[in-house]
Amino acid sequence: MVPVTHEELVDLKKDVEFAYESINTRLAVPLNLQKYPKANLLIYGRADKVYRSQGTLIVEESKFPYNLAKYLQTFEPYPDHKLQTLLYLNSLFSSQNSIDQKTWFEIPHTQKAWIINIKDRKTGGTIKTFKGLQTTELEQYMNANIQRFANIAAGEVQPRHHLRQAKCSKCRIENCPHNLSPE
Repeated sequence: MVPVTHEELVDLKKDVEFAYESINTRLAVPLNLQKYPKANLLIYGRADKVYRSQGTLIVEESKFPYNLAKYLQTFEPYPDHKLQTLLYLNSLFSSQNSIDQKTWFEIPHTQKAWIINIKDRKTGGTIKTFKGLQTTELEQYMNANIQRFANIAAGEVQPRHHLRQAKCSKCRIENCPHNLSPE
């Protein structure tokens, strides 16, 4: 792949693609917290694949689960997978791993889309693909999750327990009153 030029990036008619796992994401969100009224949340990430096709900005994520069978019966992605792609879609981008704001840029687009590929760990083959466009409802979903996370981090609300023994078994929180792990 050749690097994307500035001219290609700003030309909405030009399809562009960034090399796999070569694009960093940065989302700055102003928060509405009682304790910290002027707080901002800064979320960094690295998207698997980012490209623009026919004016649509697309973020593609690949997941390599241990248990493929559970995905064969699902018809939409897990909420946290969808949330991850939404965070990337609404971010600024950089091909450098830098906090310098001068290296971050927007990718002009007419709409936003997400793709989540569920892949076999052994073969790398795709077993299921979920796709969608970013809607107003999905953007509200993303913003509500960001605000909830910030409220929990600030101690303004308590987290909801997931009520899943498998997650409790992996957790490292000592003396958790909600621990569902078998002794």
